[in-house]
Amino acid sequence: MQLDNAISQFRDSNILLLQGPVGPFFYHLAQKLKKNNNQVFKLNFNGGDLLFFPFKAQSYRGQLADFEEFIRHFYLNHKIQKIFMFNDCRPLHKIAIKVAKSLKIPYFIFEEGYIRPNFITLENKGVNANSTLPKDPQVFSKFTPQSKEQEYSIKHSFRNMAWFSFLYWFSAFWCGLYFNNKLHHRSLSGMEMFPWFLSLFRKYLYKFSEKEDIEFILESKKQYFALILQVHNDTQIKNHFEGRRIENFIRNSIRSFAQHAKPQHFLVIKHHPMDRGYKNYKIFIKRQARKYNVNSRVIYLHDIHLPDFLRNALGCIVINSTTGLSSILHKCPTKVCGSAFYDIKGLTFQEPLSKFWSGAKKFKIDQQLFVNFRKYLIEHNQINGSFYGSLSSKISPPPAQKYVRNSAGMGERIKTIQKT
Repeated sequence: MQLDNAISQFRDSNILLLQGPVGPFFYHLAQKLKKNNNQVFKLNFNGGDLLFFPFKAQSYRGQLADFEEFIRHFYLNHKIQKIFMFNDCRPLHKIAIKVAKSLKIPYFIFEEGYIRPNFITLENKGVNANSTLPKDPQVFSKFTPQSKEQEYSIKHSFRNMAWFSFLYWFSAFWCGLYFNNKLHHRSLSGMEMFPWFLSLFRKYLYKFSEKEDIEFILESKKQYFALILQVHNDTQIKNHFEGRRIENFIRNSIRSFAQHAKPQHFLVIKHHPMDRGYKNYKIFIKRQARKYNVNSRVIYLHDIHLPDFLRNALGCIVINSTTGLSSILHKCPTKVCGSAFYDIKGLTFQEPLSKFWSGAKKFKIDQQLFVNFRKYLIEHNQINGSFYGSLSSKISPPPAQKYVRNSAGMGERIKTIQKT
């Protein structure tokens, strides 16, 4: 089902849109909602929000401490009946959700797809570690999908996402005198332009400097463990990981590896591509590896073909990244060190990290459970589409579709969400 049909599920309601994904997705969503006799309200918090939703929106320019009172009055004064937002862990959204719960207003949360690249996520009550998905493997083992919709192949556009992100930051920076940019969950200062250029420079630098390491790793099948890093200021790190910092994850993992892994195995630490211009853990990793006497057994790299990297690994360690789902898909034993919706018995290693180094080889992923789990996600909270990309040309979709409006099956997902 396409976005037009999906939006038909929402009629005659007062709907509030908070912050959406960077880009025009929420603007087009609003236009569709309005055609169904919904009254749509939008709150902008910075110049980036304003750029992508320039008309008929209200601006909040106050302090974070005053937002709870503001949003409560906004809900009541405009008789808000439904709320949409992207990500549920941003400081503003956490406050908005708290007040919505107290007033019993349903809220729906968009997020990047749990299953990528062909899907985006839409849940109510929480996403990622806040998801209300069951953790009982029996629920998925007994699940039989009802939907028979075709899954479209999605061409994710990193270029669009990067361009939208740049425009968002640029507009936010130049409108900083009007808005309170401190409300944003990430820095919107003028210094943000430098990591973008540094990231581009490092991308090409690492392409050559890490070439030998990548060749060595891909030839060393089942001799290494993959340690997956996330963006340093990811809300999932701050809210759903006890260590709260990537450095703590690295330190604890290297120490555990040194104490419990077999001497012939090594650890490959992979940097997150979106964090390339902001962080470089090379010195920190070398210091920790030297401290625990495994400096010759730890490799740090930035860009590698992820499917091959995971397929060839003995095991994969994540905090709560959705790369963990990719790891399971590629039959790589996976250990979650934070809180994740997919950390379920039969899918991930459930014992402590200290036992993973020797136990990963014996651990077998329940492949049928994973197949059912994936189908369950698709039927309950995954939308076949993209915030930034388009349907692949290999599949012929209905001719009227455009990248910001792609949402095959969205209507059925919303029906399911509304019932839960």
